[in-house]
Amino acid sequence: MKKIYTIIAALAIATGATAQSFTVHTKDGKTVKYHCSDVDSISFDNEKEPEVVAPRIGDIYYSDGTWSTKLKEGATPIGIVFRVGIASDMSDREAFYTKKDGVTPFDEFHGYVVALRDATAKDDTNEGVWWSAFDSKFTGTGASTNTADFLGYTNTQSIVETAIRDKGELNGSTNNYPATYYATTVYEQTCPAPESSSGWFLPAAGQMEYLFDRVYFDEDGSGRSCVSATFELLTENLATPLYEPDSEYWTSTEKVDSYGTSTWAYYFSFDSSQFKPGFVAAYRKNSEIRVRSMLAF
Repeated sequence: MKKIYTIIAALAIATGATAQSFTVHTKDGKTVKYHCSDVDSISFDNEKEPEVVAPRIGDIYYSDGTWSTKLKEGATPIGIVFRVGIASDMSDREAFYTKKDGVTPFDEFHGYVVALRDATAKDDTNEGVWWSAFDSKFTGTGASTNTADFLGYTNTQSIVETAIRDKGELNGSTNNYPATYYATTVYEQTCPAPESSSGWFLPAAGQMEYLFDRVYFDEDGSGRSCVSATFELLTENLATPLYEPDSEYWTSTEKVDSYGTSTWAYYFSFDSSQFKPGFVAAYRKNSEIRVRSMLAF
């Protein structure tokens, strides 16, 4: 009995054709040899696979690790892209990062994302948390002290490692590291980061400053992609803008004084009620300030 096959050309590559037979190499790695007498027809499916467009500043980032300029139906937005590519000009390196499992290197480093809501927001309240307890002899966690770098991810790792070493674990108690706990553990429970991403971290001062100074506003009215426009697109149902009254945020950047001790850390002001917001300043670590997470992807 004659076997009937239909070969879809878009799904395979035919090679080694002779008058009697030909070989098909399928996209899933299989090799199949067909006799011409067994093939009823060959049809061509010209449908192309969806093209993956490179991310752009202001793109919406989703829970499945994808992104788009316009809001995708059926997808869950979790952040906004605010820088594309690795910030090597601000001391960051691709080699510093792994995927959320903490082991697997990135296949490709695309950029940085700021979360849509504060990690400290709960129900209708948004109360700040301490960076850590006050300790006049504490010399720091080993996090960066440079307010112009992009090292939030590695800073967060240093803080977590210090918490585990000195406290047994990272948690939200005032004698631990609450700001980092909220940026990572608490926000992950509320809004899980994609497995393909770095996972949430507490941003560096330089990352918050870059976000405010370079990409948050459309200052010249050109209509260029900017983060504030995406917040407006998402509306308050899906996101909470950073530029609002009383919006001050802890960063993972520590301040070390001339004696080598670290009782202060840096925060960043997005406070729209201030005459001149958009600045980095240091404050006592046992002060209640909000937290907004970031991730890399």
